[in-house]
Amino acid sequence: MKLRTILSVLGVAVAALAFALVLFPEVAAGMSMNEAILVVLGVAALLQGVRIGVSRTRNRYVQAETPDPEQSQELPTPGDDFDELLHVASTDLRRIDSREQTTTRLERAAVATIARTQGCSQSEAKRRIEAGEWTDDPYAAAFFTGTLEGGSLFSRVDLLSGRQTRYHRWAVHAATEIARMSEEYDR
Repeated sequence: MKLRTILSVLGVAVAALAFALVLFPEVAAGMSMNEAILVVLGVAALLQGVRIGVSRTRNRYVQAETPDPEQSQELPTPGDDFDELLHVASTDLRRIDSREQTTTRLERAAVATIARTQGCSQSEAKRRIEAGEWTDDPYAAAFFTGTLEGGSLFSRVDLLSGRQTRYHRWAVHAATEIARMSEEYDR
């Protein structure tokens, strides 16, 4: 006979004995009812524990599989597309469209920022940009006017010594000045 069958028969016998002790208390005259109930319940719990333990040895062990954690994604940093556009506009002189896009994006940002921070209309902001009156940075102003007014001789020579083109440096100055104006206004 299988162990499961033996334990099942034994469990039924213990249960029958428990019912008999409850129905016929004179059978268990030597022990109190509380003790009898505790003994019966203890034996039943022990048998149930043995049965479950034996059944667990027969079952194949299955461990839960956790899914792989999400792989981190490289997300673009705000402004990366502008940096790439500026790089192409500065290095590939055949790409006039990228220079036009860069200039247009910076001009729109400058007009919106100047109108917001200096409390003027967009047409007045555009006039200030074209006149170079929107900033104290001569290189940022030169990006929109096309001519550099002011700036020391040393800084002019320094502009020519680097690897970046004049267009790139002036565009970086303009973008930096626009960001600075916006950040100062938001404080």
